[in-house]
Amino acid sequence: MAMIYISLTSYGRGALLSQDVREQQESASKSPKFVLDFSGQVSSLTTDSSNQVDDPKEQSTAQPSAQSVPPLHLTLDEMRNMADDSLEPKGKKIVLLTATDGKGNNGAIQNLIEMVTENREEYCAYHDYTYQFINISKYHIEGRPPVWAKIPAIQEAFENNIGAEWVWLLDTDSIIMTPQIDLANHLLDPQALETRIAYDAPITLTDGKPSGLTVSRGIDVNKVDIIIAQDEIGVNAGSVLFRRSDWTMSLLQKWVDPYNVRKHANEQDALNHMIVNNEEIRQHIAIVAQRVINAFSVGGEHMGWKTGDLVVHFAGCWVEDACDSRWKDFWSRRKTVSGTIADKGFRAILAD
Repeated sequence: MAMIYISLTSYGRGALLSQDVREQQESASKSPKFVLDFSGQVSSLTTDSSNQVDDPKEQSTAQPSAQSVPPLHLTLDEMRNMADDSLEPKGKKIVLLTATDGKGNNGAIQNLIEMVTENREEYCAYHDYTYQFINISKYHIEGRPPVWAKIPAIQEAFENNIGAEWVWLLDTDSIIMTPQIDLANHLLDPQALETRIAYDAPITLTDGKPSGLTVSRGIDVNKVDIIIAQDEIGVNAGSVLFRRSDWTMSLLQKWVDPYNVRKHANEQDALNHMIVNNEEIRQHIAIVAQRVINAFSVGGEHMGWKTGDLVVHFAGCWVEDACDSRWKDFWSRRKTVSGTIADKGFRAILAD
């Protein structure tokens, strides 16, 4: 039986937010190792001597096929190189940002921060992205909802990661369901992005009414600085990608301008207002189909998560007091990195 020995890239694991929301701290962890066989089963690789077979005859009996088919030792980079994976940006050019104070409606989901950290660190380790956790309590604006503090957190993520070209802000109440999806192939490469933009789609106001505008076909994908999706009441800021550029930094400053903060209920409404009322801003923002980056846990054909979608976002789950139950359901259905590696390795062997 052919065996593949796989070492996952090591990554830090963030400490949980305590009740008083202490700052996240990182600690090193050893690279987990897995063994994959033709059945698609993945198990931990152990060097415990109690599990080793000392008798050569017994070893021969226990592993008759291992002598005829040598093991395959594959690193994650080698595994990825088996596929067409040449599009940019890659690796540390991408930062996945979790920006939260650990409070709000998400408190109904048990062990949320721990599970989010596991899910995102694993995803970033697989693709060699950088995972960034920022406690936004330090950016709180008195008298305004905490969501406004996500904007300076985006700026901090760029400052903390000098080589990063893109920051993906993903709300805490979201699960990466399909970790094999590479963001360059998915939508960050200009040619990929061109296939994802929701051309001619109506741009919606925050009250659900049409604005009279549509997503322009004149957008230059090489000059897109923000990628976002919209739901039934305008753009949804729960999953947004920002490109490092002077334009983006300027937009972030305008977004959190005191006038905007006072006028709009939240950062999402403010961004939607700027998009609708400023053609120059629309030329820099790509509105993509919702399920590309922000599928919801419930919804119709174009809104609700379906197998193969990158991420599921539990927006509004608190209205029906269903956050924890929905989260547990989707968590049990997500694909894991080890399962993804197993699938790729198995198909690679069959191809040979």
